[in-house]
Amino acid sequence: MTTTIELTLLGTAGGPGGHLHRAGIASLVTVGGRRILVDAGVAVVQQLAHAGCAVGDVDTVLLTHLHDDHTAGLPALMTFRHTMRGRPLTVIGPPGTAALRDGILAYLRTNTAIRGREGSLPDPATLLAAREVEPGVVMADAAVTVTAVENTHYALTSFDGAHRSYALRFDSGGRSIVFTGDTGESPAVTRLAAGADILVSEMVTEADAAAVPAPVRAHMRAEHLSPTQVGRMAAAARVRTVVLSHYTDAGPDDLAAIAREFSGEIIAGEDLMRL
Repeated sequence: MTTTIELTLLGTAGGPGGHLHRAGIASLVTVGGRRILVDAGVAVVQQLAHAGCAVGDVDTVLLTHLHDDHTAGLPALMTFRHTMRGRPLTVIGPPGTAALRDGILAYLRTNTAIRGREGSLPDPATLLAAREVEPGVVMADAAVTVTAVENTHYALTSFDGAHRSYALRFDSGGRSIVFTGDTGESPAVTRLAAGADILVSEMVTEADAAAVPAPVRAHMRAEHLSPTQVGRMAAAARVRTVVLSHYTDAGPDDLAAIAREFSGEIIAGEDLMRL
């Protein structure tokens, strides 16, 4: 029996702050009866509910990197899961993930002290585990294999290994889904995406770069992908479909710029889209 793998775009907005029509960046991969969350941006709990997934149904969280727009929804997910007596949750991510776990546990202390009076609550430390991983296979079972490579989101800043940013590839039953994560141009990500059915790619336009404070513009242009770069990566990797996520807007000119480089299917991702 072939395992099916399904992608739900929970939130497609990138960057800090709220967005009127998009939730923060988060995706749900459903495979072999497991529900795996990729990143956990703002409003992830609400978006899971819209997708028909309770907070306790999430099996594992994979973080591409630890920028706040990718992690801000994780404390809410964990505290509600704890209050509802959910099962243990494992968060897998780059170096720094364990410190993030410790911060979430500190956040939970006050709520635990109050709600614990209403009835016994388990020690939250027993319900949240963190596993820091290096590039390579980061998860594997009979249903799915997940592989990570380091991308170029931190190309302008050297953290001496203290912080890293990953792209992720899911392989299951002959189908593959790749998440670029936040990245600039990256041969490693192109190789990871080779032959993928779906490439979930971030995108930053010139309008996006112009809208941020001047000190951030170099980061926006060097450590994110332009529409043309998205198209070139997709073409070089020979993927079947590009799905845009972690973007502000995809106007006709942006989609045309991708299409000039890439002849496959291009989808401007929207919240709660299933693929």
